[in-house]
Amino acid sequence: MSSIPALTKPIRSAAGVFARALGRVVRMFRSFLFWLLITAAVIVLLVVYFVAADRTTPLTTDAYVQAYVVQVAPQVGGQVVRVHVHEGQHVDAGQPLFELDPRPFEHKVAMLEAKLVETEYHIKQLQAQWAAAKAEQRQLMAEAEYARVVHRQEKEIFDRESTTERKYVDAVQKLKAAEAAVERSASQVADVEHALAARIGTVHASVAQVKAQLAEAELNLGYSKVVAPCSGVITNLQLTEGSYAHVGQAVLACIDTRHWLVVANFRERSLEQMRPGQPALVAFQAIPGRLYPAVVQAIGNGVSQGQGIPSGMLPDVKNQTMWIPAAQRFQVRLALDESPDLQDLPLRVGMTGSVSVYVGEIRFLGRVTRALHTVLAWFYYL
Repeated sequence: MSSIPALTKPIRSAAGVFARALGRVVRMFRSFLFWLLITAAVIVLLVVYFVAADRTTPLTTDAYVQAYVVQVAPQVGGQVVRVHVHEGQHVDAGQPLFELDPRPFEHKVAMLEAKLVETEYHIKQLQAQWAAAKAEQRQLMAEAEYARVVHRQEKEIFDRESTTERKYVDAVQKLKAAEAAVERSASQVADVEHALAARIGTVHASVAQVKAQLAEAELNLGYSKVVAPCSGVITNLQLTEGSYAHVGQAVLACIDTRHWLVVANFRERSLEQMRPGQPALVAFQAIPGRLYPAVVQAIGNGVSQGQGIPSGMLPDVKNQTMWIPAAQRFQVRLALDESPDLQDLPLRVGMTGSVSVYVGEIRFLGRVTRALHTVLAWFYYL
């Protein structure tokens, strides 16, 4: 029986030590200084993390989805007679969108086709006139040569006083008339030759001009049927049958859904080690809880704030209201991974989200940033 107190004494001693240690721990947790130190340590760790991560694994929540938006405007003006699409419709490149009244353009084509036939006929007439003028010129030259021979004979006879003065004067006048006729004929031939010489290559200039006008009219006739410039989604459709479409005035837009971009605005200090081709992760507020792979495509080289515009006035220098001014942000364009599971994402232009870029190997900081980005993606459910 004497062994029992001997065994219980060490147990009571150990229990007392544990109780005193537990009391000290409880008092420490109740101590304001302890929590102050813990808070300061956490703040220091966060500052160290953000300073390091801002250069090696930058994360921004200022990001949005972007795509090429093609404004569709008719290249000719006219009344809309048919609209083939509706708002939000998916279209393929070359698919008809709407049609303008083709009758004015068809009338123009018919007029120019008739004018082309008339012009070609006129050129043939000029060629016939040239042939007739050349023949007449040869005839007049022959007559002038005969008048010259008669004039020479009459002059010899007149010099011997074997003929009358009237016959000699008549021969002189006939020679002058024949030579004048030859000159007039040569002028007419030259005029026709100049008219025929106006050529572009082997085609007469007047025919080429009408053909160019006809080609333009046929092109405008083709422009009366407007087709989709790319595969995408129709949006902002401001068109109905009966309305008048003006040249160059957009009536709808086509969002090119083949290529989606993510534009992220990063602080300038985050760009120190960022380069095109580096991997990134993207989270969308409209698709919460998921991270999608992307690649840095391009890094912006400037913003409008740094652009000087010559105006003839003194520069407008803004006063800084902060001791440490806010860092400028620059656009970084990212391309989403083209894997099949990303092709059916319900993306829209202007969707917001967050982006994290991993400029080096994904080590400790990368894992922490990815974890924070994952938590942020889940917060998009709220």
